[in-house]
Amino acid sequence: MPPTSRANNDKLSIELLDPSVPSFPGSVIRGHIVRKAPLDAPSATVRARLQGRAKAKLVSDNGNSKSTYRSRFPFWDESDVSDIVHEGAIDTGAEESLSWPFSLKIPTDVSEKAVNRGLKDKEKRDYFIKAPLKTDGAAEVPGQPLPGTFHYSNSGFSKKWHGYVEFWIEATITVKGTKDRVGKTFQATLPIRVNSKPPPWPPISDFELTTRKCPGCVSSHRLVPGMEQAELSFKQKTRKFFGSSKVPSLNYAVEMKCPAVIQLGNPSTIPFTLSAIPNWEKTSEVIANVPQVMTIKNVTVEIETTTSIICPGTLDTHSADKSWKMVLAKTSQEVNPVEGGLALTCGSNEKPLDLGAFLGVKLDVLGRVIDAHTGKFASPAGVKIEPSYLTYCMKVEHMLLWEIKLVVGGESWGCSGKQKLHILPQSLGLTVGDNGEVVLKGENSMAEDALSFLATGVDIASSSLDAYGAISDLIELLGG
Repeated sequence: MPPTSRANNDKLSIELLDPSVPSFPGSVIRGHIVRKAPLDAPSATVRARLQGRAKAKLVSDNGNSKSTYRSRFPFWDESDVSDIVHEGAIDTGAEESLSWPFSLKIPTDVSEKAVNRGLKDKEKRDYFIKAPLKTDGAAEVPGQPLPGTFHYSNSGFSKKWHGYVEFWIEATITVKGTKDRVGKTFQATLPIRVNSKPPPWPPISDFELTTRKCPGCVSSHRLVPGMEQAELSFKQKTRKFFGSSKVPSLNYAVEMKCPAVIQLGNPSTIPFTLSAIPNWEKTSEVIANVPQVMTIKNVTVEIETTTSIICPGTLDTHSADKSWKMVLAKTSQEVNPVEGGLALTCGSNEKPLDLGAFLGVKLDVLGRVIDAHTGKFASPAGVKIEPSYLTYCMKVEHMLLWEIKLVVGGESWGCSGKQKLHILPQSLGLTVGDNGEVVLKGENSMAEDALSFLATGVDIASSSLDAYGAISDLIELLGG
């Protein structure tokens, strides 16, 4: 079943008070239910309800047959968030229209009761947010903070799948039947955008750096002071070829400190630091305590994003995922020429090299890589990173991948690694007041700029994003 579509007509329609205002968990959506067509009803009820759910669908094709698997999670019972705006008679003429104001407060959390209704015990363990095992055998899928609007779809060789989180307002006029008249119901629907709760202002300053060490060893006569550019003798080349212990060797570890958390729209550059730590005890005596210059030929840091869905089956759980990579930072003699090469000194008490600051790596509020030195986009047009995301039947995860290639003593050496990465959305200096109003606090131009892309009205939010992306891509192509 596709996401809910807009259904408005003269018999019943929904109008938001201000579609440009963003909505978050805890905020209040205000609008009007409008009836323009004539209606004579001695007794009728006019109601507005807010609905929200997560759904996933997977179609598997093995060549001979197709199998379809689904998962569905309502975030609350259908009448939990409702506003009865009129009860009584409705009588309008041909030229008249009626309008009833409504207000709906968005829950801050998913209802555990609603999520578990209709699920079998096995199914409660077949999702990304699993029911904990209990000694009494009972298992309930836990609630979670309300996730924001989300949609992703993919079609592969043998699998076609999609997952989405959607919210919509449903308006109804229920005309009660009488002995002379059959009752009827008029209905209108309006999809809206609800944003995940943003991190508070100011943006994070702790990127939770984690340390990764790659041990290394190179053997070369060029490690000896004064031999860096010398012509090696036949004897020296022979010793090197056969791996003789008489060839000086340097033992070390390249230490890279990488962020475990980064954030969209953070004004600070994303830190990546490199250090070369010598192991003098295992280093040849002739070069012990002699600092060595390591020339960095290439450093590549990538973010791998994986979007996944999961659906229960009769016997097994069925899932699908799609991964893609985007270069976050890259330096090489071709990309970032530096006279003499970008150097790293392997010695005692040497300061680490901050590649993030050197390259000026940032992500804007829409998840595009920016060179802070030039202000230009470093990622391809239209390519952006989504924040980490998790709900019952879908998730977005990230891995940070890195590769280093350097030269020391004329010898090439390299290492690579990866770690989990959590990506936060942009910080917004806003609060949701007791009356449900979204209020910006302090001077935060970034938040003000971002609000238009988070608009409650789906049409406004979509067109804003399209326009912003088109303008940005055009500026990038023109070299602006």
